[in-house]
Amino acid sequence: MHRVDAVGNSSGVRRKLAEGIGSSSGWRKRVRQKKTETHRKIVGGSRKACRDSDDEMVSRWEFAKRFAEGTGKLTGNTKGDRREEDRRIGRKNARDYRIMREIRAAASSFRRVNRPGGG
Repeated sequence: MHRVDAVGNSSGVRRKLAEGIGSSSGWRKRVRQKKTETHRKIVGGSRKACRDSDDEMVSRWEFAKRFAEGTGKLTGNTKGDRREEDRRIGRKNARDYRIMREIRAAASSFRRVNRPGGG
């Protein structure tokens, strides 16, 4: 943030703030230029590395394509996959709920039997 000396009347404060904002546009230009230079350096280096590994990448894509064709599934999840997962989770949650209900019933009967005073 820019340092603003809040002395004097409000018009003086506004003037100081406007001066600070005006200088930030030049700062933004320099930052953008630096980012652009850095980006060009990174992309240039990665393009050279990419040329060396193009053959390897093509073989990976071909393998992935053949694997997907062999299994008859699209890469990634399909609507049916998510639906089956939802069913499975629902069955698991229902089973867990039944187990917890049985545990609570057993615990409450245990408390009634072992209550001091027979209550």
